[in-house]
Amino acid sequence: MKNIKQISLLSIFTIILLFSNTSCKDSDKYIDWKILNEKWLETHKSEPGFIQTESGLCYKVIHQGAMRRPNSASWIVANYTGKLIDGTQFDSGTYSSYLSGAIKGWQEGILKMNGGGKYIFYIPADLGYGVDGSGTSIAPYSTLIFEVELLDSYQ
Repeated sequence: MKNIKQISLLSIFTIILLFSNTSCKDSDKYIDWKILNEKWLETHKSEPGFIQTESGLCYKVIHQGAMRRPNSASWIVANYTGKLIDGTQFDSGTYSSYLSGAIKGWQEGILKMNGGGKYIFYIPADLGYGVDGSGTSIAPYSTLIFEVELLDSYQ
């Protein structure tokens, strides 16, 4: 009976160790990607014409536009292309929704634009999809590069 208890305790300990080891590997899986993204952003945010905000968002004005500027409650219509730092395009299209439904980097960046304007955003992970990423196309800790043209906004 003593051997059975020892085997059971050993089995439970092994299972706990196995699961804790697996979760550590999962959290470390993207550590190199995280470091690469942080270094990339640090290097590229000082490119000519880019402005960095207090939150860490970097943006460059391609064209300011002359139409009204949205507010945080605005419905916006914007054409965009989203890329990762390695140049992989993960999305493009037209965003037509409330600004409040967008990622934090967009919420902050769009407020700086006038309608008809075109910007490039460098969005650090904490203003994008963070530690979770998004689906299979955006890994955790990804810096996002968006080229955004604000077509219109409705208050």
